[in-house]
Amino acid sequence: MKNRPELTVIVPAYNEEARVRQAADGLVSFLRGTGLSWELLFVDDASRDGTSRILRESVARYRGIRVVRLSRNQGKGGAVRAGFRLARGERVIFTDCDLSTPPREIGKALAALRRGADVAIASRHLPASRIPVPQPFLRRLAGRFFNLATQILLGLPWSDTQCGFKAFTRRAARILAREGRIRGFAFDVELLLLARRFRMRIREFPVTWSDRAHTTVRLVAHAPGMFGVLFRLQRRFKAEVGYHPARALPLILTSVAGAIGGQIFMKTGSAALVGHGFDLGFLSAVASNRMVWLGLACYGASAVTWLMALSKVDLSFAFPMLSLGFVITALYSWLFFGEVLYWNRVLGIALVVTGVLVIAASGRTAIAEGEQQ
Repeated sequence: MKNRPELTVIVPAYNEEARVRQAADGLVSFLRGTGLSWELLFVDDASRDGTSRILRESVARYRGIRVVRLSRNQGKGGAVRAGFRLARGERVIFTDCDLSTPPREIGKALAALRRGADVAIASRHLPASRIPVPQPFLRRLAGRFFNLATQILLGLPWSDTQCGFKAFTRRAARILAREGRIRGFAFDVELLLLARRFRMRIREFPVTWSDRAHTTVRLVAHAPGMFGVLFRLQRRFKAEVGYHPARALPLILTSVAGAIGGQIFMKTGSAALVGHGFDLGFLSAVASNRMVWLGLACYGASAVTWLMALSKVDLSFAFPMLSLGFVITALYSWLFFGEVLYWNRVLGIALVVTGVLVIAASGRTAIAEGEQQ
């Protein structure tokens, strides 16, 4: 295509009438001073407020702005992919409408692409990153926990998957637009998994980033869905997900819960059997004791889920994982049933936990090394 711009900046916008004018002004002001040929592409995700009107005014005021309005709401992921498909630039960047990452950081993203990256992702957690206005503590904690979950469940070694500032070559953007499915805020994770599937080179770079009070991400409303997406992505990208022992964590926790439930039911049911000898009366009492049967069912479910967990991990982790289950049930018995926790059990617990942490850390290191090769 002749006269293709060197850069396309995509800004997804949904009900952003309070900020979209400032975003257009700030981005145009910066892009004019770059010396690059550029286009600024706003994707209006079927906004219901005055966003469309303000964007039309910006188009009339500035050359280089394009606006695409989607007929129905596609979510941030759908809006970004629509921008990818329509982008004309040789390099493509998307940024949030609140400009949490200031426009001057575009230079860092382009530098990463010039050094050979197909995908360049901004990180708020690298040593050189600057956060003048940090997020509230609970939101920071949730973000770190989510990123840790992506590392463990999906093998993604990067420090920040969710920063809304990423850059792509034109070819990479087109491939990701074609292959992506997720509409919600977890689409960033899918982009990185797809990039790895197509063997794209991914670089992380530090940015300056400031929290904006008016965010469209609702912690309580969106967090369960985002974590649920991780498990679906784990199944979908099974071939791309690097080995990590904690991939079996959901099954481990389910198995431990079953063992604890079995312990509670069995202890409750056993109280009714005190004083019985081992005779027909005892067997009859056992057969009619609902608590005992519930306990046995929980133990059985625990055993089945444990075997399923073992099938998901390397054999080197099988014994520590099995021991970890005994550790948890032993601690539970000590805390809630008053069973004595002798020194040898305490030592055993310490050794098992240490072994689990060492092996988990080695698995995580192996993933990171594999990504760098």
